[in-house]
Amino acid sequence: MELKRILANDTKSATEKAMALYGRNVLVISNHSVGGQTELVVAIDIEDQAEAMAATKAAAPANMETDFKRHLFAAQSKPKGQVSAPGAKPAGQQLPMVQAKSPGREDFASREMIDLIREELAALRREFQSSQQLPAWNSGKQMSPEVEELMASFTRAGMPGGLRTLLLDTVKDMRSEHEALLAVRGQLEQVSHRPSLELPQSGIHLIAGPSGSGKTTMVVRLAREGLAQHGAGKVAIISYRDERVGAWAQTQALAAQSGIECFRADSGAALNALLAQLAGRALVLIDTSGTEMTERVMEIQAVCPTCATHALVAADASTATLRRALRSSGIRWNSLMVSKLDESVQPWPLVEFLCDNFLPLSAASDGAQLGALRRDLSAASLVEMAVAQLSRAPETIGTITAIAPIQVQKPLSVKLPPPSPRLFSPASPRGMRGPFN
Repeated sequence: MELKRILANDTKSATEKAMALYGRNVLVISNHSVGGQTELVVAIDIEDQAEAMAATKAAAPANMETDFKRHLFAAQSKPKGQVSAPGAKPAGQQLPMVQAKSPGREDFASREMIDLIREELAALRREFQSSQQLPAWNSGKQMSPEVEELMASFTRAGMPGGLRTLLLDTVKDMRSEHEALLAVRGQLEQVSHRPSLELPQSGIHLIAGPSGSGKTTMVVRLAREGLAQHGAGKVAIISYRDERVGAWAQTQALAAQSGIECFRADSGAALNALLAQLAGRALVLIDTSGTEMTERVMEIQAVCPTCATHALVAADASTATLRRALRSSGIRWNSLMVSKLDESVQPWPLVEFLCDNFLPLSAASDGAQLGALRRDLSAASLVEMAVAQLSRAPETIGTITAIAPIQVQKPLSVKLPPPSPRLFSPASPRGMRGPFN
């Protein structure tokens, strides 16, 4: 796939131009306003583009073949040693050497975006296949209508199919929605429970994660906490190889607003010299770019093997994003931080990820303000957030369709059934308690 950029006066004109150039099924990646115009970034399949080029060549004038034959006949009729191809350079003149263009940062960013789109599509296919298999697996189980409606609300809420399958063992014998929901919440809290780490207070800490997860803002929030503890001149922020347009200016503005010194390193050698210069600081926080995340983290760990590495993801991150950032990266994370809790209503992919590993939680943010830092993040609170947003079937009120939320107050003393053995079975979907044991 390849990314193409389209500029037009408004979104409608840009969309029509994209469809005219690349077909009605063109995939729009982003829509931004640039210099008073609308910029669309669309993904184009290279195979389709190659077919279009082949069609263009087929439509070329038929006399091209005739021209080639005429030049070939003229070359054969010349004396030996005087044969020259059309357009050839005179003897003694060297042809200019053509050098391949090295891939730039934009190429890497485009490639990563395309890979992420492919992984998202693959995750959707797997989810669809799992949803197709779930009714057949559940055909022999007789559940009460209330519990069946609860399972339907899991689907509407976007709960991953593997997690729904595992929870069936918990609710299949229950007769009421209230009882089943209490059991679901209790089982998820029990399986996803893990220790919570304190906020980074001293030493060198690296914050990394996908693009758009709010790494720079989280770094400044943590630096503000360290500043309150250690005082002025004891906390520093380093921006490492973040070459996005405006990224360094944003870091400088946020750091200046909080009274924190910030520095910039464009290579591993510069980072090494900068860390030596800041050796007397109590807390040093390293901010990274979401592009080429794994490579950047490896470079920093090679310079400073003792730094603590923290992953940051948004609460509403998809299954593909979590798998790409936390599972497939090969990085050994010290803790997991979560951002944008205020924007997420149903963080089921994140809950499923927490059920699969023991990665500790350390910090969270639930607002756009720099002071919106939560120190009490736990897996139980994320489960509570997800369960609180579950909805029954839509209820029609006049001409407006409303969805009534399921609200269950958990009693102080409630005896939960034992966890389903499938939760800990090696053959369970996607493998529970996987790579961070």
